[in-house]
Amino acid sequence: MINKMTLPNGVRIVCEKMPSVSSVSAGIWVKAGSRNEDETEAGLAHFIEHMLFKGSGKRSARDIAVAFDRTGGWVNAFTSKEETCYFMKVLDEHAEGALEVLADMFFSSAFDEGEMEKEKSVILEEIAMVEDDPEDDVHEQLIAAMYPNHPMGRQILGTRQSVRSFTPAQARNFMARFYRPENIVISLAGKISESLIRKTEQLFGSWTLPIERFHTQEAPVFHPGEILKRREAEQAHFCLGYPGLDVHSQDIYGLIILNSLLGGSMSSRLFQSLREDRGLAYSVYSYHSSYSDNGSVTIYGGTSPERLDEMRTAIDEEVRKLADGGAAVMEIEDAVSQMRGSLLLGLEDPDARMNRNGKTELFIGEHRSPEEVFLSFGRVDKEQVDRLAHELFSGPRATALILPN
Repeated sequence: MINKMTLPNGVRIVCEKMPSVSSVSAGIWVKAGSRNEDETEAGLAHFIEHMLFKGSGKRSARDIAVAFDRTGGWVNAFTSKEETCYFMKVLDEHAEGALEVLADMFFSSAFDEGEMEKEKSVILEEIAMVEDDPEDDVHEQLIAAMYPNHPMGRQILGTRQSVRSFTPAQARNFMARFYRPENIVISLAGKISESLIRKTEQLFGSWTLPIERFHTQEAPVFHPGEILKRREAEQAHFCLGYPGLDVHSQDIYGLIILNSLLGGSMSSRLFQSLREDRGLAYSVYSYHSSYSDNGSVTIYGGTSPERLDEMRTAIDEEVRKLADGGAAVMEIEDAVSQMRGSLLLGLEDPDARMNRNGKTELFIGEHRSPEEVFLSFGRVDKEQVDRLAHELFSGPRATALILPN
């Protein structure tokens, strides 16, 4: 059972007790990501995420690392388009002390200029690492093609130019705008004690900032753009993008099933047709991305340049068959069964529960039991899946292609 409380300052805490485990997973979820940046701040949300590990007023970066390593636990973070999360996992006996270190990182990051310069070099290497992987790169190109001239279309890591320009004042200004109590969720899952809950309230409940109103960003408009890039590579890497659904859509469960049977599993149409039947690609798949006010469906395939046209034709055939002819009832039933099993397996892991609860609270605010989710999947029928396939795949689409030099 999920328990939720809202502290007087607006910070929300969600807890899910799992008495059978010996660990605690905890995350600080911030409703701020790369889409909240202006053009000069591209990559700043991700840069701040890195800097919170580089030392606070009373702990060095080494002190922070040792505090977690000595417990056998770990600490990490990620930045996405719409959120940043700082998370940890430790044995329950170390949870209160570890959470205190995580809170110190969060509230008291030093933003030392020397450390900032070193971390800029680290992130420049991270940018180069993405660019070195054409499969990663083609997805970034597709997002840029779908959402030109909007923060959603920019890379989360930023550009070399923007990263080199960051200052402590810029970072603190961004945090003052978005790292605010009303934008924060603390998610706890695992062997949670009442003492840990009180510690969480103590650490985050006294944080207050004056209420400010900031401009609400406009939703991005899907654009059927095309990007072709040549680079050092052995394969041709191809992505198709279609408009999807936001997280609040009544059809979200139908989309999950549609994606699963299209390219979200080994038994999906794309995998079976392109890899198993024709041997066109080692890697071919689809996935959906759902955000607060927009979404997309992406199809990826990688193959040798001389078979690119054959692969593109085969993908088009599978998409067209699904858009025009619909799905088989058995396919839908298999996909529903797969989702049910995947959800149940995830419920065994405190990390998965912490992530699920934190993100749900941050963007939706309503927590559904596994039984309620199973019922929603069970209500997905052929009519809904066929309608979604026709609506999403019969309209405009964006493409990104990376070819060897």
